[in-house]
Amino acid sequence: MSDSLYDSFIADYYDESPIVKGRVQDVAFYRNAARDFGDPILELGCGTGRITMALAEAGKRITGLDLSGRMLERAVKKRAALRVEARERVHLVQGDMARFDLGEKFRLVIIPFRPFQHLLEVRQQMDCLECVRKHLASGGRLILDVFQTDAERMHDPVHMREVPLTEYETADGRHVRISERVAAFHRAEQRNDVEMIFSITHRDGRQERLVFAWPLRYFFRYEVEHLLARCGFKVAARYGDFDRSPIRDDSPEMIFVAETR
Repeated sequence: MSDSLYDSFIADYYDESPIVKGRVQDVAFYRNAARDFGDPILELGCGTGRITMALAEAGKRITGLDLSGRMLERAVKKRAALRVEARERVHLVQGDMARFDLGEKFRLVIIPFRPFQHLLEVRQQMDCLECVRKHLASGGRLILDVFQTDAERMHDPVHMREVPLTEYETADGRHVRISERVAAFHRAEQRNDVEMIFSITHRDGRQERLVFAWPLRYFFRYEVEHLLARCGFKVAARYGDFDRSPIRDDSPEMIFVAETR
């Protein structure tokens, strides 16, 4: 099994970051989708289980799949903290979202909060979508969420400067400042090399600077629609944000609800 980007220090800081904690609209969106389309549900790239546990608490049976063992360790702890009946609805699996066979069909498959954008090559993206199609029950739905690309972030050197994002205190007393920069543009491959910098002051005053660096693939609306079509899906709905507004020029998200043809 391939190593995961998230089997690093990032797993220790992920849940407490305001960037993650502040995302609440998507949880409500997926909770409503689970109500509309039913369960069982498969979440690809489930990470520490932020959405997984919310859907289990809403009464849905859900399988969360992630490549990172360290992120899944945190998901296991979150599952243990659930009420017994909710805990029993959660199944966690370590696996590659582009190559998996769970031997089960799902009413809903979700890929929230960017894991699809870690699939850099078209073949990987198609492999993932073909796995999804094989795991969808008749009449089931796929929901795929990616950000809408900001054209400036494809080329403008201003984004190569380090920009502060947020700062916070951890539960054990560390002060964390997070900043971000684009380290390199790769327009021909439709990806940026991104760095998220963690400047940490420990309780004893020790300073630490940690860099989480990764390549991030960006997509365009019709590219995603064609990709879905190539893999046997048709788009049933598309949204530009979690309030279900249409995709507009200034929409932050591109959310595709797809069904098999």
